[in-house]
Amino acid sequence: MGSASRSSRTLGAGSVAAVAVTAAVMLLGCTTSNGGGMSPSASGQVRVSGPARTSLLEPGDEVPSFSAPALGGGRLEWKAFRGSPVVLALWASWCPHCQQELPILAEMAGDFPDVRLVTIVCAVGRGEPSPDRFMKDRGLTFPVAVDDKDDTLALAFGIRYFPTVYFVNSDGKILRALEGEIEESTLRTLFEAVT
Repeated sequence: MGSASRSSRTLGAGSVAAVAVTAAVMLLGCTTSNGGGMSPSASGQVRVSGPARTSLLEPGDEVPSFSAPALGGGRLEWKAFRGSPVVLALWASWCPHCQQELPILAEMAGDFPDVRLVTIVCAVGRGEPSPDRFMKDRGLTFPVAVDDKDDTLALAFGIRYFPTVYFVNSDGKILRALEGEIEESTLRTLFEAVT
């Protein structure tokens, strides 16, 4: 499919899904502000295969291939993680639930060296702290793709709540998807299951 038809589909479905993302985040207690010391990726810098979604990917679905600017420079491409089990978290730096869960995910990933932790920061520039400040203040170093102002990646992954975590087998297929904060014991069980 050509990029022109992908763009037009994203824009049509995107506005509805963006409203759903914003409403859902507010229901979870993650509210936005006008602040933010960092901007989202520029339009055209984020590429993703597949359509915008209004629901999560299901177990057995393949993770959409994506490429986006990485926090700190360079690009983060999904293809670099193929062949490895991955925990893929989509989050917003201003979301209190994400602020609690991301350090736990990073610590848990240290216990499972064969599982890669990859994240996508969404809704950038809509609140404080900025993603780079959040990562620096907590000493977090896992790879982070930066979504654009059109929420291209959030829409491709059907994000309704922050955080959303996908557990992905080494074949690139979803094992499980969970929304909101996850208990540590559940995280440990899912890290074990994805290896």
